[in-house]
Order: sequence, then C-alpha cells, then structure tokens
Amino acid sequence: MDCNSGEKMVIKKGFYIAVLFVVVLSQTYTTLHVHAAPLLKIDNSLNDIIILDKAGSSCTSGGASSSSLVGNDNLEKILRFYVGKGLTLAQASGIAGNYKAESGFNPAVIEGGAIAPDDYTPVSGVGFGLAQWTFTGRQQPLMDLAKSTNRKITDLSLQLDYSWQEMEKGIGNFTLDEYKKVNEPDEAAFVFHRDFEASNDSREAIRKNRMDPAKEIYNTYQSSIKDGSGTSPASATCSGDGTSSDFLDDGSFKIYDQCDSQWGSTIYGGSETICQAGCGPSSMAMIITALTGKSVTPPDTAKVASENGVYIDGVGSNWSVSTVLAEHWNLTATKIENDVAKINEALRGGALINTSGAGPAPFTATGHYITIRGVTSSGKWKIGNSNGPRGLEDSKQEWDPATILSMMRQGNVYAISKK
Repeated sequence: MDCNSGEKMVIKKGFYIAVLFVVVLSQTYTTLHVHAAPLLKIDNSLNDIIILDKAGSSCTSGGASSSSLVGNDNLEKILRFYVGKGLTLAQASGIAGNYKAESGFNPAVIEGGAIAPDDYTPVSGVGFGLAQWTFTGRQQPLMDLAKSTNRKITDLSLQLDYSWQEMEKGIGNFTLDEYKKVNEPDEAAFVFHRDFEASNDSREAIRKNRMDPAKEIYNTYQSSIKDGSGTSPASATCSGDGTSSDFLDDGSFKIYDQCDSQWGSTIYGGSETICQAGCGPSSMAMIITALTGKSVTPPDTAKVASENGVYIDGVGSNWSVSTVLAEHWNLTATKIENDVAKINEALRGGALINTSGAGPAPFTATGHYITIRGVTSSGKWKIGNSNGPRGLEDSKQEWDPATILSMMRQGNVYAISKK
C-alpha cells in the first residue's frame, strides 16, 4: 500500500513497454523551425514511469539549475514548470501536447530519433530537444544558456528555462500576452503550434498529434494540478520495502525502520500497518527523538497522527504529519521552500527537515518520506531513511542535494526545530 502525503494520487498500473520509432523525414522547410514527427510515443498508461532529467552536479546554495523541477515524470515536470510560471493548466497542456509530438518529452532527442550525448552540439538544420529547435538562431542561445548556467544541453530544466525566455521575449509570431488569452487545451495546442513551433504539419496532423494529446493531458492532470498552484506537486506517497529488520542506530542519530519487528505490523490509522504506510510517522519519530533527547518511536508518532486525523484510510498520511507531530512534542514545524540554500540554512541553524518525494533511492517509486538531518562541509546532505536495510545504507551515505531536490515534493518541506 502507499501512504499519501498530500492530495490523493492516482497511480496507473501498466506494462513497461519501451517503443522506439526511427522516423526519417524528407520534406522542404520554409519556417524558422523544422518539425520532427513523433519519435517516442508516450501515452497516459505510461505516466507512472519516472523519467528523471539529468540534474546538475553543483552542491552550492544556488545549484546548477535555476529551476527545481517537480513531478513523477518529464510530462508532469513540464506541466508544473509552466503552471508555476503563471500559465493555466490548459495552456501548459497545449505546450505539452506540442512537445509530445516534437520529442516525446525527451530533451535529448535529435531529429530522426537519435539520442544526444550530454556534450552534444546542435547542428543547424537538424531539430533538437523538447521543441526541436532547428536553426542556429534558436540553437545558439540555448547553447549559450547551457554554458552560462553550467548545465548540460540535454538538461530538462535548461530547455524549459530557455523555452520560457523565448516566450517572454516573443519568438516568431508568439507572444505570452496573446497565448494567455487561450482557455481550452486543444485551442492552446493549436495556437502554440501556429506561433511557436510553426511546423509544416497538415491540419489533420496538428489535430491528431498535438490538439488531441493536449486534451488528454489536461483531463489526466486537472484534478492534481490546479491553476495558480505554482509548482506544488500532487500527492507524495510512501511505502516501505516490506523487509523487517532489527532496530537501527546510526551513531548519535537514531535511524528507525518502519518495518522493524517491534512495530512493523502495528496498525496505522485504518487497515494498513506502519510497515506499509508509516514512513511519515517514522521519519518524524527520528526527528523528535533527536531534538527532544527522548526515545519516541514510530508507534508513538503513528498513534498521535491517527488520533489527530493525519491518516487517510487506504491512502496514508496527509501533509499535516509534520505540523501535528511537531506541535504534540512541543517543537516548531516551519514550511520552507524547495531550495538548497533555505534547507542548508535551516540545517545549520539546528533544524531537521521532514520531506517526501518519489523516484529512485533514497525515495521509492510510489513515494516516500525521509529526514534530511545534516549538511557537510562540502555541501552534501545526510539523511535518515526508514525504508528497511536499504534505508540504513542510504542513511550512511552523503547525498548530492541536486539528486534529492529533483525528486522532492515542493510544498511538503518542513524544518522542525526546538521552540
């Protein structure tokens, strides 16, 4: 089972099918932009596959990227990026419908189907990236931005930032003011293609490959991405790996295993157990134990969370788990930005961070809560992870903040401190 740390997430089950289309196009182009036909078909049934962009390697306060992307896959990250810039979900879906046709949401795609290496130099006349930028006039500024921000040209956040720069200044016939007047996702897809992409697609191809997908994307995400929500994510879920182990102790910071035999089978809230759905209370138990000096275990925090309406039956913990448990143990929970500098400031001030995310370690595919417990002199993060033996190993490692930040749920980052 999953434990949800926000709005209810719908997770689609499906087969993991990788389909590669190699498309050879031969036609004459007269516009500033050359359109590449769909190279990767990504439909709604595959939206639960996590596709992580290649994060920058910087551990400095600002990070290498000017955008901290949030989402389970590239499509969700794209939508949340543009909604975070002030567009409606319908307008963001119109853009995404075009990107699906251009690149299948893959920022490394070269026209014709090849995948670019990180050090790729775009070739004039050959489309590249999310929007398949084709000629030097639009490729060179992308390369310049990559160099000035120390990001790889295949980086998703780089290309989204660049696309927004183009939109803000106006490119071709595209202006943000006019685009913001569009209300429907299919209409948005049509306008974005006409003014920004400007391919030679037929009207039927535009409808089938851009407008219809835009409507499907909008319908899929309208319940989880609200207009005006910024980059706030949908629910972050949580699950342990089901493995029971002994009580875990990592030096002076107590690491709890949510599946420990002492409490793993204890019911949390409704029909689920702490092992199945108790990552939120387990993460907070580590924090409370460290800050109060008292032994506060996952069943202690799970009981208080259940009594105070934190648990949602069949789903797990809502986002109030941090504030409710902190207050009960006379601690302060302060919501902070999904930002390396802000998190480091809190850590160096004596706070501990309770947050959630989805992806590979230290999170899980369906989502997981962790504690960020310290920052090293080199800028790396130390964590506390309740996910069984793997969690203990994760807790011993030093983590690049960019890796964790790319998977964290923005809007669910709390600094827990003494009053």
